[in-house]
Amino acid sequence: MRIFYPFIFLFFLLACKDNVTDNGNDTQIPTIEKISPLSGRSGTQVTITGNNFAENFAYELVLLGENEIIPSGGDESTITFVIPTHITSGNYPIKIKLGGKEFESNYSFNVEKESDKPISDKIPIDKNSVTKGFLKAGVEGIHPRLFYNEARIAEIMSVVNGDRKFVARTYSDIINQAKNLLSAPLKVWKLDDTNLRISTIHEIGNTDLPVLSLAYLFTKDVKYAERCYRQMQSMCSWKDWGASRHFLDTGIGARGFAMAYDAIYDYLNDKQRSELIDGLRRLALEPGKMQIETGQGQAWAWYNSNNNWNGICNGGLICAALAVYESDPDFMSQLIALAANKMMIYMQSFEPDGASEEGLMYWSYGLTNAFLALEAMQRNLTTTYGLTDLNGISKTGWFPYNVSGPVGTATFGDDYLYYGKTNKFLSYFWFAHFFNDPNLAKKHYDECISRQGMMNGYHDLLFYYPELVNQGIVSEIPLQGYVKGADYMYINQNNSDINSFYVGMHGGDNSASHGHLDAGSFYVQANGECIFIGSLGTTNPYPADYFDETAPYYESNSTTTASSPGRFYYYRVRTEGKSCLVVNPDARPEQNPKGMARLINQNSGNNSGFYILDMSDIYKRDMNKYIRGIKLNRVTQTITIQDEFTPKKNGSTVYWLGHTPQTGSMTLSNDKKVATCFKSGKSTIIRIVSPADAAFEIVNNTETDINYLDETRPIFSSIMKQKNQINKWYGKLQIKLQNVSGPTTITVEITNNSASNNPSVPINEWNL
Repeated sequence: MRIFYPFIFLFFLLACKDNVTDNGNDTQIPTIEKISPLSGRSGTQVTITGNNFAENFAYELVLLGENEIIPSGGDESTITFVIPTHITSGNYPIKIKLGGKEFESNYSFNVEKESDKPISDKIPIDKNSVTKGFLKAGVEGIHPRLFYNEARIAEIMSVVNGDRKFVARTYSDIINQAKNLLSAPLKVWKLDDTNLRISTIHEIGNTDLPVLSLAYLFTKDVKYAERCYRQMQSMCSWKDWGASRHFLDTGIGARGFAMAYDAIYDYLNDKQRSELIDGLRRLALEPGKMQIETGQGQAWAWYNSNNNWNGICNGGLICAALAVYESDPDFMSQLIALAANKMMIYMQSFEPDGASEEGLMYWSYGLTNAFLALEAMQRNLTTTYGLTDLNGISKTGWFPYNVSGPVGTATFGDDYLYYGKTNKFLSYFWFAHFFNDPNLAKKHYDECISRQGMMNGYHDLLFYYPELVNQGIVSEIPLQGYVKGADYMYINQNNSDINSFYVGMHGGDNSASHGHLDAGSFYVQANGECIFIGSLGTTNPYPADYFDETAPYYESNSTTTASSPGRFYYYRVRTEGKSCLVVNPDARPEQNPKGMARLINQNSGNNSGFYILDMSDIYKRDMNKYIRGIKLNRVTQTITIQDEFTPKKNGSTVYWLGHTPQTGSMTLSNDKKVATCFKSGKSTIIRIVSPADAAFEIVNNTETDINYLDETRPIFSSIMKQKNQINKWYGKLQIKLQNVSGPTTITVEITNNSASNNPSVPINEWNL
């Protein structure tokens, strides 16, 4: 993930080297006198004050290096623009583009990253500080101690007995799962179909060992401890935990093993403890330490990653080393220091506001190991060494709610689908507990209640503190927001009505971890229904070639030959599987896999708001210029999705695609310019405003077809046979434009008003 920090602007008087000509007459050159503010993050609105700018700001651009920024406002003496995302540190020459000409400056604009400064005065950690921390914590020889102690278990049981309305379902699920395991066979070492992952270790580490551990602590019934021990003993006889092949398996297994060892410690005898410690050390701790120290023995450098791998692997090692610390304090201190130092990279990835480019499933996947490691460090070392001091990690508990509308949570990349009022993605009580955020505790509690009191698994039960919830007040998510890091922007009508109109859009970096070709994908919720979804989610389970490089490449010549199957052949990964534009579809990726969609303008008010993305880099092969905007008018309950583009090739074919679960309740007008979705007694109107000759087509959901476009179906239908996951709940509403040449605008409006006849307004004229 790219981490964005305040920019430092070094602007000087702009001395242009050329003249602007207008009908053959020289005019005065533009000059800059003042910039305000002088610093800010991506999304900051900046005003340039000077002389001789264009009377209409639509005729000029601000150029920072190769980055073209469309002004959001201005006149002859001012230019207003928004700092786009994804500009990295360095010096950029400043230019102004006016009247089709670029005017160079003798000066530059410097982007300076805050990360160049020390992150924490506690990093790097050494083994001596870990040793001192463990002694200071006073937990030697005491178990359980990792994430809770005996007193906390007693508190949880008190809550279970006194607040059954909320916690009974989660508690019962834990006990019932543990009971079912008592009669089930032990899970054995087994690779998945790709011969890469140990499929059973996920179930063991994430579910089996945790529920057996907690069932033992909650009930004191030794049958759960015995079953837990036998599964751990079996794991110690395995040939490996995937350390040299796929260390995620090792991290997950190590954390589950640590939780179980800590919980059933008093049940085990010395011989059994020694046996388990030997297996844990040989299969996880020693390989992990060696790989971090030497860089040898692993498939890739997971410990230096800024994604879920880091949190899972380093977090799992920290938990395991703390669970068996006394067996070899020197070794464990070294390992904890190594892993904790590396985990700072992961903590930085949530800057500045707690979002993750990987989507919510991988946000949860990485952070559950990471926050348990942080909890274990605080309890057993009395400190997290600054890992929890960053703004992003302290805010990340709000992330699921910041990307959720009234009836669903936005999905991007290799994520699952979270649509429906009771299926929105949940956060975790740990964030509210650790950072003492009663409002987050209250928000999370209310979301759990809306799901019939179903918490987010055993993690929530461990860190649910009713008194913290009672201190919280209902904290409304802002009606409009740009979620940095995930590059998601949204506008909501209100927070109090499930029927509220809501529109969101995903921008950002197509090369993000687990990213798809989905830049510009839009999300619409209205009248209590998901009208459009931006993405169909991941293909599950991952096929063997799901992450393979695909040929032809984006830069290849146009071809209908599918020569090398891989990631960009899968419908759900391709742009044609998104709510996006597709231009001249063929065997190549439709969007630039390395491209970036930049936020170039935004505005908000009581009655309306909008966001505008520059999509030119994403579609650089096929478009000379492309911007997409979303807008919501709260008063008229009208959402506008507008595309303005110029194809490079005359006579291009352009598809406008909107994936939707509503095709079964959708009808078209006779002229096919209006689609009406009638559901639960409410009608949502979807209208083509421009171009005049455009028409809708409904492509129904199906349990047998993948819904490739007409042009790509013959390319992929054979080579991808039985590899794509069926999209049985989702069809699409689409527009197909043929023979497109020159500047083109597609405007689609979603409203409750069947009589609406709003004209299309150029994006550079959008206002509130």
